[in-house]
Amino acid sequence: MILAVIVAAILSQLFRPALVAQWYWASALEKLDAGDNDAAVRLGEQALDWSGDSPQMHLRMAELLFRIERKEDAIALIEKSEDLLSDDPSDLARASYFLSRMGAHEKALTLTDQLIEKAKVDEFQLHSALNQRAYATALAWSDGADLPQESLDQALDDINQALQIYGIEASYLDTRGYLKHLAGDDQGALSDLNNAIPLFEAEILAYEDKEDIWETAKQASLQQMRGALGVLYHHRAETLQALDRSDDAKQDMQQAEKLGYSRQAGHW
Repeated sequence: MILAVIVAAILSQLFRPALVAQWYWASALEKLDAGDNDAAVRLGEQALDWSGDSPQMHLRMAELLFRIERKEDAIALIEKSEDLLSDDPSDLARASYFLSRMGAHEKALTLTDQLIEKAKVDEFQLHSALNQRAYATALAWSDGADLPQESLDQALDDINQALQIYGIEASYLDTRGYLKHLAGDDQGALSDLNNAIPLFEAEILAYEDKEDIWETAKQASLQQMRGALGVLYHHRAETLQALDRSDDAKQDMQQAEKLGYSRQAGHW
């Protein structure tokens, strides 16, 4: 009887839907990395089926579809899961950024408006929500979206408010610098970006020195951080190019590519 109870307990853990979903998702990523896109999609769909309508799994599956150039299917999946995103600010933020990458800027900005309203009501980190909307606006402008000048002014107000609330932060300086570049203030943009890059590099160095993190997870995080740093270099490269400093811009552009700058992979 005791053995039966133990076996039942083990099986109940092994076959929890969430764990099965994670197993299928890990397998999907392995196939994606191996270039077997069809198998990756099949496994991803199984992960989605087992996830119990998890908004996080919907976002992951949409990301997979986008990476294999099935953009319309990815957008459709995000739209289908919009009701699932409404309760979690982090899901709203991820979905907004993902829609920006796919060029669905109007939908992305709508989600950032929702995020800010939720931040005000539920005391979610307002500075983060303001930065999210400011950066979504910057990405829309960089893509040539048909937005009024007032949206750029609002974005600059958003990011200045975020910096006032939170204080100096590398990614916030990057957002403001990029917005200044888009607004034509390239000297102001360069000042912000020159401050943001060494701050971000210092964060990476500090993380590299941490010893209490599982090595595989640490390397995965470092890869993400370096990709994000590549975005800062790319923003500065665009600014330097606008200032007719072509050689410096070329160096920054090469550094951005080396660090993993890629719209498709999520560093944009």
